[in-house]
Amino acid sequence: MNDKRHYRFALISDIHIDRENGGKNIYFIYAERNLRRALRVIKSRGCDFIVSAGDQVTNASGADEEWRLYRSIIDSSGYTGRIYEALGNHETRSAEYGINTLGECISDFISCTRLDDKAVIRKADKPYYIMTEPVFGDVFIFMALENGVSTNSIDNFSDEQTDDTEAAVERYTAQNRRIFIIQHANIYAYGAGDDASSPAYEGALRIADKDGRVFKNNLRFKNLIEKYREIIWLSGHTHVDLADNLNYSDNGSRSCHMLHIPALCGATRVISDGSGGHKLDRGFYDSSSQGYIVDVYSDRTVFTGIDFISDTLLSEYTYIINKKK
Repeated sequence: MNDKRHYRFALISDIHIDRENGGKNIYFIYAERNLRRALRVIKSRGCDFIVSAGDQVTNASGADEEWRLYRSIIDSSGYTGRIYEALGNHETRSAEYGINTLGECISDFISCTRLDDKAVIRKADKPYYIMTEPVFGDVFIFMALENGVSTNSIDNFSDEQTDDTEAAVERYTAQNRRIFIIQHANIYAYGAGDDASSPAYEGALRIADKDGRVFKNNLRFKNLIEKYREIIWLSGHTHVDLADNLNYSDNGSRSCHMLHIPALCGATRVISDGSGGHKLDRGFYDSSSQGYIVDVYSDRTVFTGIDFISDTLLSEYTYIINKKK
């Protein structure tokens, strides 16, 4: 075992900066406070960069004010490392309500996350991109839910994005590079972030619609992570607390490594629906804001859960993924 760490990064998701109707109808009531706290903790723990798996903003009535607040909190935090964000479903939510076009939502995401200022591989006007860790060459592929907010009723990825992702994974796998995919939404009844045998969250990515029509690129994504099992896929979306122990899966070695990230804005819990199934409680807990501190070594990646409220590492939620030699 090689104990000399290559680098460290913080892993967060579902920040949900929320200023609906100018702050009159805020749903995610702890979002601003929790982001400020997390940035202080991340800075103090010596992280080289931050990965955010999507839903930086809530975007129920337009995201202009939310994006300004998001940037202001980061820029005033004293944290000077890079932050690499994925586009989740909420970044495009206002397009569903006719407040903005989908193109405007994506343009705002690119601008406000400062993708044009970052050293990434990205096609013009596209919200998906590749970041390569500059010293050791590990690859971070940031996918994007580019087709809109209704995650469970659409094909979430374009042909072009899916083609590019498949080609990148094939290329970097042949080079024996460590590959992280950051893709916000979990797959329904599959993998980490929910109880696959009795799902609590209806808003997950689907392989087919209610009439059985297949979403071809959602299926291609699922096939990709089953073919390349050394990938580490990082997702958020369900907000499920670490304590529910739904954080890691490889589907019994039938797929890649899947790791779920709880919500920075405040994790939720899986509870009984009273009919033998499960649902999310949708509660907000003053003491709940979670993510991971990730330590990368030559032979393994170590994900350690962290409580950002108390600045406590949660060693009972540690996941070690060994790198294939």
